[in-house]
Amino acid sequence: MQTLTSDQHELLSYYFHLLNSIEEGFDYVIDSFQNLQFTESERIFSDIISAFYHIDSSNPSILSVVEANDELSKEIAKFDSVIKTLEGIESIFTNPEEYHAFVKNQLTPSFLAWKEAVQSRMQPYITH
Repeated sequence: MQTLTSDQHELLSYYFHLLNSIEEGFDYVIDSFQNLQFTESERIFSDIISAFYHIDSSNPSILSVVEANDELSKEIAKFDSVIKTLEGIESIFTNPEEYHAFVKNQLTPSFLAWKEAVQSRMQPYITH
């Protein structure tokens, strides 16, 4: 494994922890489907989408840091499949049941599978 500069380590650490924050956001949004006390669901979902754009725009920088690690690079590049899941999402916002099913059964599992694959390969960079 290559030696990272402090800036590179900070970037990877921020990225790693952002993925955890997004997962927490999904947990909140999904919980809000059953519990009306969760009133920030729309804002949290909007934050998740915004975070997706940050991930997508950060990926070239992340890839340049970990370019020697083919497995991690391939997993990071698979974020496009998570973005592809969002295609056509605008049409389901008018139907709460479709929206809930989409978030719970498609978008969240797609993101979590990608996140787990990336984090498992990124962990050695974070702990060193």
